[in-house]
Amino acid sequence: MGERIAATFLSRHGLDVVGRNFEVGRGELDLLALDRGQRVVVEVRAITTDRDPIDAIGHGKRRRVTRLAGAVGASRVDLLGVRIGPDDVVVHWVPGCG
Repeated sequence: MGERIAATFLSRHGLDVVGRNFEVGRGELDLLALDRGQRVVVEVRAITTDRDPIDAIGHGKRRRVTRLAGAVGASRVDLLGVRIGPDDVVVHWVPGCG
């Protein structure tokens, strides 16, 4: 559900999501998007607690995603957190983290 929300959010912000949940070597990338022709890998984290979902993406995970992004020719890594609450959904997007 978090990735579906993320893909819709990115599309509304002008990115074209061209891939979801695909394996690269021994890892998996959540989303691959194009932003004005630039390949962008997006790591998505969805949570249901009150904390910021971006905080739930550790440094090790960020390094792995950045390494895998290079393998698919992406020049940018974005983080996108989705906090799903009982009454709302909050999206926190951090472009260009890797």
